[in-house]
Amino acid sequence: MASRREPRITAKRDALVVTVFGETETVCVYDLTGRLVSVWKDDRLSRRALDGRVMEKWTDRTGRRPRPHRRFLGEGDCRATVEGAAAAAAEALRALRSGTAELIGLFSGAPSAPAFPLESLLEASRFDARASAEDARRFAAAYTSVPILPPDRYRSLVLQVTEGCHWNRCTFCSFYRERPFRVKGLDEFAAHVESVKAFFGEGVSLRRGIFLGDANALLLPVGELLARLEMVAAALPGHAGDLAAFVDVFTGVRRTAEEFAAMRERGLRAVYLGLESGDDALIRLLNKPQSAAEAVSLARVAAGAGLRVGVIVMAGIGGAAFQARHVEATAEALASMSLGPGDLVYVSAFQPPPSGLHAERAIQAGIGRLGAEETECQVELLIEAARRSTGGRVRVARYDIAEFIY
Repeated sequence: MASRREPRITAKRDALVVTVFGETETVCVYDLTGRLVSVWKDDRLSRRALDGRVMEKWTDRTGRRPRPHRRFLGEGDCRATVEGAAAAAAEALRALRSGTAELIGLFSGAPSAPAFPLESLLEASRFDARASAEDARRFAAAYTSVPILPPDRYRSLVLQVTEGCHWNRCTFCSFYRERPFRVKGLDEFAAHVESVKAFFGEGVSLRRGIFLGDANALLLPVGELLARLEMVAAALPGHAGDLAAFVDVFTGVRRTAEEFAAMRERGLRAVYLGLESGDDALIRLLNKPQSAAEAVSLARVAAGAGLRVGVIVMAGIGGAAFQARHVEATAEALASMSLGPGDLVYVSAFQPPPSGLHAERAIQAGIGRLGAEETECQVELLIEAARRSTGGRVRVARYDIAEFIY
């Protein structure tokens, strides 16, 4: 049996995990192309985004309650993290070749077994800072940026049917502010799908289902949308049975149950809509061209067509002036949606965008901004109200947009 201090190599169906033991234990995860996914060391988790950035997360447990922290690493720390992971893979590779590595996973015990990802480990040992930068360049060639996904879709394979947001005037959102909205034509979309497949390679096995980006993919005429879904099914049959997308209320409400059913027949399984609030006065302040009644109608029609529905609401968005009515009206809207098992409600704490549009409107309306503790209190109130209004049938969870990297 290998020494406990020798590297441990765990081969999974969709990833390679290397654990090395020095002064501290370091756990590195790579996809099957050897691309670095994450590093766990000294009670800190560092996750690498496909654009080359690295987010570090840790929890401060010295106070009365645990406090989570996160930050994007600077260039030097980012380089050190990637280089350290490559060195860990190289150490594991040397131990493997010398017969001292501890092996766990989907193989009979010998590195020569077909299921053993020797090539993945070799590529992981080569995934240094230079390789990471080249990988980020290839990502930028395949995609525009991917600024946000629902939390249960963070590991989805994103295919950008559209780019940007066709409305792009909500005061609380700056995800697509500098990106003109456009629809990819059929030929362009086909080329995009192929470039995404080439970029991920075998690493696509780590992805779960497909998310149709960006913000408004489902606004296409139904015939054009179905043609793209059929294209996805032909190109990625292993993922195309679990498609999801955002759907904006103000265009989605025009969809019929028959149209949603046709999308479901071609793989669409879930839609995510931004209710934000059940208070129409607050929705108008946010400059979002919808009503709570329209959001309710859309959710019911989509669910009636057999789709799972994710509903996003925001805490702190209306300041003190809307505090009580926001929680009450949002609970009423959620109760009217007839959500059931498999559906989701996400509660997201408002984070003011850098554009200042929301702040300007709030000042004009005489709305005071809630502090961090007051916003956290409203998060808890909305979670409780969502659970109560849906009868406990629906999973309710926090949605921290600052946690997301792709």
